[in-house]
Amino acid sequence: MGDDSKTQKRLIGQWRAFCAWLMVNHGEPPEAITKVTREQVILYGQYLKSEFDNGRLANTNTVASYLSGMNTLMKRVNPDWEKVSAVKECGLETISHISNKEPELDKNGLPEIESLAGYLLELQMSLGVTVREALILDLKAVLIEGRTTGLITVTNPQNGTRRTVPTRPTAIKAIGHGIAARRLQKRLPKKWAFDDFIAAHNKLAARKGYSTNTARSVYARNRYQELTGVEPPNISGLSQADHWQQLSQHSNKTLSEAKGLDKNARHRIAAELGVFTEFLKELLDQ
Repeated sequence: MGDDSKTQKRLIGQWRAFCAWLMVNHGEPPEAITKVTREQVILYGQYLKSEFDNGRLANTNTVASYLSGMNTLMKRVNPDWEKVSAVKECGLETISHISNKEPELDKNGLPEIESLAGYLLELQMSLGVTVREALILDLKAVLIEGRTTGLITVTNPQNGTRRTVPTRPTAIKAIGHGIAARRLQKRLPKKWAFDDFIAAHNKLAARKGYSTNTARSVYARNRYQELTGVEPPNISGLSQADHWQQLSQHSNKTLSEAKGLDKNARHRIAAELGVFTEFLKELLDQ
């Protein structure tokens, strides 16, 4: 067929996966590859898409690859085969949660460590985690957890306590970037492990005007607006009394109810960040 052995092996594996799916869903495999119908391949693509939607596949590229393999095989046995579209007929979005973007390289041809450290800032802003919490996250596991349950479990490395944060779109994006960054980080010399990575992160944060807590305060501010519908005082510039009045008007609640809404939102965000509400006051009011 003119293909190398690696391609042959991949296509055989994809054919076997299709036959296994057909056996489970239709009770028997196809009599021959020439008996496979276009409708069956479309249903198979829709099944793969549902596996992605349910979090069992972290990357849309996997779905597209398996469907492309089936199209390749069917085209070989039937030159008139009409390609099944992963997007139009199987409903697959043309996005991936794991970036394939090439990294910036330093003068030695290695991934630029400071550019990789940027993923820690993304995780802090989207998940409200500390740097050390970001570094110990099993990103592939939390990607699946977040997309299937709507929540992501964060473990404090110092005392082992756990908390959950909501899976917001920015979190999915940040986790995908983090997976790609860690894959590239493995190309760095071992001596550039923890300390150098943290130093690069701090350098990047300082250049962007972030302090240790600033990136987490982005999470706190965004979550406050999501929960209440109004900006926190440190963004709006309103006094506490004027802020409560604005919240009352926006939520169509009494002033007393607006104060309760403010308090409940702060308690919830504090729990998501794993901090005391007194500490959260610094992130939202100054």
